[in-house]
Amino acid sequence: MKRILFKIFIGAFALIYLLSCSDQFLEEKRDYNNLTTIDVFSDPEQAKAVFATIYKQILERYNSPFAGSDPLMRQDQNTGGKQHIYTEELSDGGFRDGRYNGSNGKNTKAGNHIANPPYWNDPRSSSSNYNNFNRYTLFPTVYLINSYITEIDRSRDLYENDIFWDQLKGQAIFARAWLYFDAIRLWGGVPYYATETDQPQPGDRSLRMPIQECIDKICVDFEAASKLLPAVWDADNDGRFTSVAALAMISRARVYAASPVFNASWDNPASARWQAALNASLVAEAAATAAGYGTSVSDIDSWDKAFYAYNGMHNPEAIIKIPKSDNVIHGAFNKWEGYIRPGAVISGTGAGMPAPDEVLLKFPMKNGKAPLAENGYDDEKFYKNRDPRFYRTFAFSGCEWPGTNTQIWLYTYKYSTSASQMFRYTDGSRGDGGAQKKSRAIVWKMSDPNVPVGSESVSGTDILEYRYAEILLNVAECYAAKGEVSSAVSYLSKIRSRVGIDAANNYGLNDVTDKYSAIRSVLNERAVELAYEGKRSWDMRRWLLYEGGAGFDPRLADFNDATGSYTPDLAWGKGWKIYDGKDGRANYTKEDNVLTKLGIPRFSGTKHSSKLWAYDIDNVHPVDEWNTNESVIDHPLKTNELLLAVPAIKRGMSETQRNAAFEKLDALYEGVGMETIDPIQDNRMGHKYAMDSGTKNTEQNFLFAWRGWYYVYPIHYDMYTIGKGNDWIEQTAGWMIANANPTGSGPEEQDGTYIYCTAE
Repeated sequence: MKRILFKIFIGAFALIYLLSCSDQFLEEKRDYNNLTTIDVFSDPEQAKAVFATIYKQILERYNSPFAGSDPLMRQDQNTGGKQHIYTEELSDGGFRDGRYNGSNGKNTKAGNHIANPPYWNDPRSSSSNYNNFNRYTLFPTVYLINSYITEIDRSRDLYENDIFWDQLKGQAIFARAWLYFDAIRLWGGVPYYATETDQPQPGDRSLRMPIQECIDKICVDFEAASKLLPAVWDADNDGRFTSVAALAMISRARVYAASPVFNASWDNPASARWQAALNASLVAEAAATAAGYGTSVSDIDSWDKAFYAYNGMHNPEAIIKIPKSDNVIHGAFNKWEGYIRPGAVISGTGAGMPAPDEVLLKFPMKNGKAPLAENGYDDEKFYKNRDPRFYRTFAFSGCEWPGTNTQIWLYTYKYSTSASQMFRYTDGSRGDGGAQKKSRAIVWKMSDPNVPVGSESVSGTDILEYRYAEILLNVAECYAAKGEVSSAVSYLSKIRSRVGIDAANNYGLNDVTDKYSAIRSVLNERAVELAYEGKRSWDMRRWLLYEGGAGFDPRLADFNDATGSYTPDLAWGKGWKIYDGKDGRANYTKEDNVLTKLGIPRFSGTKHSSKLWAYDIDNVHPVDEWNTNESVIDHPLKTNELLLAVPAIKRGMSETQRNAAFEKLDALYEGVGMETIDPIQDNRMGHKYAMDSGTKNTEQNFLFAWRGWYYVYPIHYDMYTIGKGNDWIEQTAGWMIANANPTGSGPEEQDGTYIYCTAE
């Protein structure tokens, strides 16, 4: 049973309760010194235990890689729930709600988009939201951190060990900066309260800060933390924030600030923000390398094992990791296995995590080139000659799930002529519904083979929040944006060389010849290298990959409320957009925007798609899909000799072994007359079975619609209601202040005035 770091999740320290909050949080904070200085801060273990509440607040709900990069957990922790970001990685699970599907209601309403927004309002009232630490809002947590820092500096003479106090203070400053970075990515600029200068008082009416000023303060905090923290902790403290992590977070923050969502000057190679991001990223790389980070990954096997082979110990790939525990009483569990293991593996009914074609086709070929027919890509045998990371990210027919003896099969067959019971699928999901929203591949990246079947909900596998690879990708992106193409390619080559991509033909990067192709290549490499690690949603936000900054609003096209249909090309270029042609900002159109410059297609107005392997779907095969006596999956080809001849395709196979298995898999495909079909295009199946579709017209017509104002969320309308009286707080541009639906058809009703995308 793994040790529980810092007692974060046990709650054994009696004094932890002293930092819980009440209705009068600020008043209680002022009494904190009298309550705890002697009792707690004279004992180093108690002092660490009190700060454990901060770690717990930030990390306790971080229960899968997809919950990541978001310390206040504004994203749903459950991958099947409603995510606030729609990406290529995620196929279904609540995405077609009123926020994003083009419906006419709540389109600019400044509420119901994120629960528990940050509050710094006057008066501070209502314990259910404003001052309650346990509501996971920004400022109560920041106030608590600031109070803790104050007590550290007041209490040094109680326990004379400056290194101890400096390291605790460094962790607290790191936590504060991380929370602020989380907040500004979602809401834009907010007041920045730091212990040393400007702790707020009752009656505070601080204004929203400009984005760049917030970023600078965040980086000052991380810089201060880096000077107080060790580069690597000892074994007893492994998992705490480090100086390397602080420098890496400066890199992440500077790159985000230089990106188009905040930087109207992103397209200028001389951009001061891109130069600052490059400088920070190179400093982070040097510090990480000097401390021995990045040394564990030298081939695809070590890349794969970085996600599960270092549980409870120092992981050289992990710049920031989220320690987890399998202690069944006090454990902090990683739920990833429960999300991705299909029913065929766990004798359940789940489908695992089907991978849309949009993400499968981001992975290059073995030689690093794009998966195109001219580069040898075969869409029927989509698994052949792919990037080594493809085989460590996706499972498909014939694969054996890591740590089990279960070989999975992923194909559909016709079960009945009844419309309600027509098709089945072989992944373990049952009934006709089990054949819906499927793919020919599912995710098995980061699956820990040491987690026994049946223990998926109590896995103790650590989560890698920030990897060494991301620092290299940050450097590559900065060079690309500055137009230093050869340097960008050099860093992309470092990423690819770590996983064993052939160095011939310059790792497949010979077509990277200018600034825009370099940026495009970096973004695609991030999508591949960091796939399913919770990073793609932020990349799509900061690079405006939904509509390029040109605007996208189905209401202003031909949206049909009854059927949910609209023509996406008519919606593109209409509605609110963050580039408005004012104060040095561009005025982008659908013909000229961030996406057209980069050569990337828009994501708004599309849906996830997938192809299926289909066996003999013109004929009925009424097989008992679930053999309850044997607890195994039955399917029409279960006893087929060609299927039985396919060796178990294991994640850790050598290329030679894998190719030999592929020959047998190819023989099965050809020998039984398997087909590769698109459910929507093949009328034998139809919309009902497609990945982002269903039986209703509104489901079949669903096309994702991301409006420009979603890039940065609003301040909740409760801030402005009668009794709150906070009309001095600017609303985010693109959003309405009032709790009301628009009555018109254009963006003119949006009255927010806070601008977050600025020119340098």
